[in-house]
Amino acid sequence: MEGVCHCIYLITPVVRNYDWGMPARSSLVYRLHAHGAPGACLGNLENTPFAELWIGDHDSAPCKVQQLRSHVTGEDGLQFRANDCNGVAVNEAAAAAAGESPGTGPEAAPVERLSAVYRRMGMQLFGREVIGPRILLKVLSIARPLSLQVHPDPECALRMYSQKHPSIVDSQAKPEMSVALTRFRAMCGLRPLGEIVSYAERYPPFARMIGGLLEEMRQAEGGNCGGTYYRLCERLLLEQEELAAVDALVDLVKQRPERDLSEEVFLTLNGTYGTEYAIVFAFVLNCIEVQRGDAFFIPPNTLHSYISGDCVELMNNSDNVIRGGLTSKATDSKAVLELIGREVEKGNAFPQAIDYVRSEEVSSYVVRYQPSHPLCNFAVWRFVVPPKTRVAQNFNNGDQPFLCLVVEVHGDVRVSCGTAVGAAKQNEGSMCIESFSVVTGDAFFMCPNLTLDVANNGDSDFVLYLGTET
Repeated sequence: MEGVCHCIYLITPVVRNYDWGMPARSSLVYRLHAHGAPGACLGNLENTPFAELWIGDHDSAPCKVQQLRSHVTGEDGLQFRANDCNGVAVNEAAAAAAGESPGTGPEAAPVERLSAVYRRMGMQLFGREVIGPRILLKVLSIARPLSLQVHPDPECALRMYSQKHPSIVDSQAKPEMSVALTRFRAMCGLRPLGEIVSYAERYPPFARMIGGLLEEMRQAEGGNCGGTYYRLCERLLLEQEELAAVDALVDLVKQRPERDLSEEVFLTLNGTYGTEYAIVFAFVLNCIEVQRGDAFFIPPNTLHSYISGDCVELMNNSDNVIRGGLTSKATDSKAVLELIGREVEKGNAFPQAIDYVRSEEVSSYVVRYQPSHPLCNFAVWRFVVPPKTRVAQNFNNGDQPFLCLVVEVHGDVRVSCGTAVGAAKQNEGSMCIESFSVVTGDAFFMCPNLTLDVANNGDSDFVLYLGTET
């Protein structure tokens, strides 16, 4: 309806069925998708991998968006998302009384891309078009380790895109932050040389793979060692002169009665990728295990691999991935080395410390994760409402809107929201009000400076994750 600014829009996320994803029967991504998809049933999908849920507007997988109608709650019954093409509660009696069918009528809008909603929001709130979203919100459900990979910095992304590198599908850098939803394991960043040397001394086959660099690594520890790291990665990614050593290394690690996290990750990689040379990066990269609610940030040009678990991930609106191994997809180890070398040239710190992101309390019900890295322009907010509780919470991030996902809800949860529209400055008292019920898997676009009034009548926490630019 012209002149009305809708403060919240329904998003239909896109599912990615990558082979490393958890099978549908155990995948959080599938559960989020199934709760939100009309008529979804496990059926013959039981063993299909459901790896990623995307909420954004990347050209390779743009989400569909619809206006979310206001709803009147009555005793004549609400149908929840699983039974409604719009994915939200619909009061059919109220719709019929108005001469409409659910999801139609003057308040309904055709399906459109998220970028169109951003432009319209900008005009209605600020009198100018807003280009966006420049972020991409995901959920990952990981059964098998992802590839050994790196994402380019802004300059390299632009150059490689113009050169039509096959793995560079857009011109954007891809820094990313992950917030664990379960126990989550990953490899990220080059670990201290002393730790690598210790594993080489523990396992002679690994020492043979490192070769003559081992003495250089001993001497370089604590100094200007970027070049040493580059040569180590070059030896392990390109030269690979000790193929037989991988088998011997696997045997020795299996014989060890008590294994640390890196050794467990090494055997996990071996179980998936056999004796591929790149599995030794479990002893070269930092191996981490984080718990639910913990977060970490991966800067551009940082070698990494996710090993297992579920997480919420927020990143720039990019899908640029250069792979160096541990995958059936195309690899480009020379490009991986080029990006590592870029960090050496810039004089950035080596070893690469794990960039944990500590949560900041916004209120009793909201925490915010915001990396301090200069190339990071986004943040994740988490909103938790306990059972049998009602909370009104304002989400104010200047003029930046939010991409949102309901990760957990059980039972009856009703949400009302309101925000003053830009035109309200000229028409005092104007306010956009929406009211609806939610289920697990509901995804939304929300305008800036939004107040959510959540009545959680269920028996467990209502958990909402929000991604926003900064």
